[in-house]
Amino acid sequence: MADPGTAPAGLLARLSRSPHLVRHGRALLGVGLVSGVGVAATAAFQFVAIRGLGPAEYAVLASALALLNVASIGSSALRNSVAVAVADAGAASATSARPRRRDGSITEAWVLGAVCTVGLAVAAPLASGGLDVWVLALVALAVAPYFLFSRAQGLLQGGGRAKAVVLWSSGAQVAQLVLAAVVLLLGGGATVVLAALAFVAVAGAVGSSVQAARERLTTSARPFGRDTTVVMALTIVFAWLISMDVVLVRAGAEPVVAGGYAAAVVVVKSTLIVPATLSLYLLPRFVARRGDAAMSRTGTNVTVMIALAGGLAMVAVVALLGDLVVSVFGGGYETVGEVLVPLALAWVPWAAIQALLIRVTATRSRTGLAVLLTAALVQWTGARMILPDLMGFIVFSGVLGTVIALALFIVHLRAAARAATSESVDPVNWRGP
Repeated sequence: MADPGTAPAGLLARLSRSPHLVRHGRALLGVGLVSGVGVAATAAFQFVAIRGLGPAEYAVLASALALLNVASIGSSALRNSVAVAVADAGAASATSARPRRRDGSITEAWVLGAVCTVGLAVAAPLASGGLDVWVLALVALAVAPYFLFSRAQGLLQGGGRAKAVVLWSSGAQVAQLVLAAVVLLLGGGATVVLAALAFVAVAGAVGSSVQAARERLTTSARPFGRDTTVVMALTIVFAWLISMDVVLVRAGAEPVVAGGYAAAVVVVKSTLIVPATLSLYLLPRFVARRGDAAMSRTGTNVTVMIALAGGLAMVAVVALLGDLVVSVFGGGYETVGEVLVPLALAWVPWAAIQALLIRVTATRSRTGLAVLLTAALVQWTGARMILPDLMGFIVFSGVLGTVIALALFIVHLRAAARAATSESVDPVNWRGP
């Protein structure tokens, strides 16, 4: 007989009686609303840049942003690893009097920033189609602050300050929009817009680092230790998995078909905002309570249910409003209507995967990393075999996502089964070190 605490009906009954549900719900709602402002600001920034620069200048800015997106994958990985390390240090300080080691995250930030800067400096002239030297210099200038900004956000996230994290990130996105609009109104071009983005990155890095220092948030992990490397790798490989589909379709299908797929998947992937927002709030709490099997199961079940609900809501939206979505894209995107609903269905399990990764990341699971690495190989091999059959590739992506989700859920259950009764601090009332 199923444990009533883990069955859906029993789970909902427990949640309805939880004295902490309202407080956590309000906190998550606040984080979600502020994150929504940031998402809207980013979309508005793209619209303003497209309308204000024109095709030629926007192509320059888009190429520079593509290079910065490479750095953002590494910086996101750093943020997650720092958040886990800070939460771990906070939990350990409640049960141990051992002195902490020197914070290694600042070393990781500078090293990763330097490596990424050098890598972009070498690769950008080959991949960017001859960007101006000033554009490349501004990209290089923004890379290190990206990593320092992410390091500070990781400190705040790990300390339970999820609201501060989204205020800094959304504030930066709003600042980028405002400065870009001012630059374009004054007649500036892509280079000046990029300079404004670099300024925001520096200001965000300084401001968030000052806040983290004032709150005395730190880690006790060695730089590039085994656990932090696993967390970074989990983030990077998952980012690869959810990004490479567009590249694979572009390489294996006709340009018009690939363009329609890319447009449709931008809409569908917005479902990942839900588990990403949950991660900001829940990751440090999962770390603090990872030894409590019952709480870990309940928290993971709820998170997965919310992510699945978000994915199914997207299916309903595109099924009802698909024609409207296609009309927004305009002429040349007729193929979007053909793939929108199947694509939304295929990405439902991927939302569950990102929700499960909160737990997998909290436990720094090497088995979970092996699952994702294997999936990346299967994704590449399957795409080479199936494309240019786009519908076949969409079905394959859905099946692959389902298998990954089931595998990660098993990883989570095994970790919960091994966990002893928790002796760590209570994540509900825990406020970080």
